[in-house]
Amino acid sequence: MPLKHFTETFLVVVLGAVIALTGLLTATLPNLPDGALPWAALFILSVVYPLSLYALFQRRRADNTFRNLHWFPAGMLLVWLMLQGAVLGSSVDSESVALYSWGWTLVPVVLGFVLLVLFCLKVIRRRTPRLFFLALILIPFAAAAFVSQQEEHWEKEVAVVLWSGDFWKVDETGFLASWVNEDVKNLDTSEDKMEEDWRERLRMQERRAERIAARLDEETEDDSKMMEDSTSSTGREYDSVSSKPSELPESGFGWNLIILTMIGAYCATLNESARKRA
Repeated sequence: MPLKHFTETFLVVVLGAVIALTGLLTATLPNLPDGALPWAALFILSVVYPLSLYALFQRRRADNTFRNLHWFPAGMLLVWLMLQGAVLGSSVDSESVALYSWGWTLVPVVLGFVLLVLFCLKVIRRRTPRLFFLALILIPFAAAAFVSQQEEHWEKEVAVVLWSGDFWKVDETGFLASWVNEDVKNLDTSEDKMEEDWRERLRMQERRAERIAARLDEETEDDSKMMEDSTSSTGREYDSVSSKPSELPESGFGWNLIILTMIGAYCATLNESARKRA
């Protein structure tokens, strides 16, 4: 069964909102390398979104153009990454690259909405409500982007709220550092209460690990001493023997018993042979 008109209209509106939100969040990303982890988080979400709809699109035989449009937010983030890489790998000025995210990444967002409008005009059905809802998203977004770019710079406030935590840092206090080098831990006292509680737990774990290591070292030393004492006492006991036995003790059957057994067996054989002849 194909996508119902209402379902497709709903997905068109949601995609428009996702494109606008991706444009805003792209504008808040710090420059590389500080923006590496925030970019990765947004990119994963932009990939999960179309993948979560893949089964629905397959089951309802959705239009291929509409399916591909759901990858547009991921494409916006990839373009941002390539521009940042060009800044790091060449002499390109970071200010010229910043034009891409001007006005909450307005140019890519408008491009995404143009593609959505073309799809709505191509499909024919329910054009008016789809175009109305898309305009209801794009026009306020563009107006807020212009005002923010000229005066308020709201994207900077959003960036402080989202990406200012130590979790997103690339230095020794960030999440990446804890994976790259787990041995180096910042256990200094912090003014932030939550962070200080976390570091206190880390300090307790560090002290516990040190106590366990010290206890293992002591047990290893005690075992080594016991083995040395046991070896030395065994050597002394062997040396204390004044004389060695002149001959080994007998064990098993004696030769007398063996010979008598053989004679008995021989006699029995002769008796059996004589009996058979008789």
